[in-house]
Amino acid sequence: MTGTNTTDTPPRRGGVRAVVHTVLTLLVLAAGGAAAYRLMTTDEPVGRQQRPEPAARLVEVVTVSPADHRITVTAHGDVEPSRRLVLRPRVGGRVTSLAEGFDPGGRLNAGATALTLDDEDYRLALQRAQAALTRARSDLALEQGQQAVARQEYEILGDESPAPEEKSLMLREPQLDSARAAVASARSDVEAAQRDLDHTTVTVPFDAVVLSRDVAPGAEVTTSTQLGELAGTERWWVELTVPVRALRWIDAPDGQGGDGSAVRLHYDAAWAPGEYRQGRVIRVLDSLEEDGRLARVLVAVDDPLALEREGDPPRLLIGAFVRGEIQGRVLEDAYEVRAGWLHGGDTLWLIGAGGELVFREVTVAYRDGERVFVVGGQTPGDRVVTSGIATPAEGMPLRAAEAESGDGG
Repeated sequence: MTGTNTTDTPPRRGGVRAVVHTVLTLLVLAAGGAAAYRLMTTDEPVGRQQRPEPAARLVEVVTVSPADHRITVTAHGDVEPSRRLVLRPRVGGRVTSLAEGFDPGGRLNAGATALTLDDEDYRLALQRAQAALTRARSDLALEQGQQAVARQEYEILGDESPAPEEKSLMLREPQLDSARAAVASARSDVEAAQRDLDHTTVTVPFDAVVLSRDVAPGAEVTTSTQLGELAGTERWWVELTVPVRALRWIDAPDGQGGDGSAVRLHYDAAWAPGEYRQGRVIRVLDSLEEDGRLARVLVAVDDPLALEREGDPPRLLIGAFVRGEIQGRVLEDAYEVRAGWLHGGDTLWLIGAGGELVFREVTVAYRDGERVFVVGGQTPGDRVVTSGIATPAEGMPLRAAEAESGDGG
């Protein structure tokens, strides 16, 4: 018997994949439509998300106020004596003795003997001059006697009046004049011989310190020989060089009783910190340094070696390079800031009322090392930014360090 077999055929794989693909596509479209619907129905604006506000940068500040400031001009210069003398003899001779203080660094008072010369020849010259004066006086006395005789003879002539020239000869007037002249000349010779004898003792003309001594006992000297060098101890000078722009702050004596500016002199190389000597400006010199940018101010210091001062004040040294602080005139209603707070020469950074960075141009009246005095561009209570800012931009937000610590700001 012939029969027919019936077999179940499975569904095709390609159809299943097509169904899955279709379902996924519908889901994606549905999600996209839902998102579009949400965007169209929402109230939020479409666009990029806004950036957050930048954080305020923390800076250090100082609150400034105007005040009167005395300008201090700092300068440097060398110490030199106001009186300096090369000692030379007035006569020649052999050195017989030296004063005990006539050595480098020694001190001699005015009128003291520095050295003596052999005076034997000068004493003999004085004796000869005195003898000549005695002879001249004797000759004058004899001539005066002869003139008296001549006058008696002239009177015997009675009324006869000779010519004036004959009368002068008859009265021996020329001889009398010659005798008087001889006495005057001999007297001058005595004075010269006495002066030469006195000059064999070499004296000091003023209170001095000995800078050098160039002779020794037994040396033969002439009037051109240098015996030594002296410097007066009463007053020394310091010649300070200052910028030309600083001259308007410095006072010099005006000849009507006004004093020059006071000066504190510091010798940092030798004196202890804080030690100084007081001086005073006596003159502004008329010439500038070679470059034309520095002026010269002459400062006087009395008793530089502290010979008349109690205690142990510092002593100046000739040739020392010292620092001077000239106490100049007063600058009124000025703001004192540090040089490092200025940017671009004349711009300060301030914190504005809203905490923003403000660039403020100011007027600089004077600069003194680290200090700068400003007279324009600021108001009392301004807060000056003293710390650095890497990329400053005007208007950027700032926070004051003094406000963080409770000091205000």
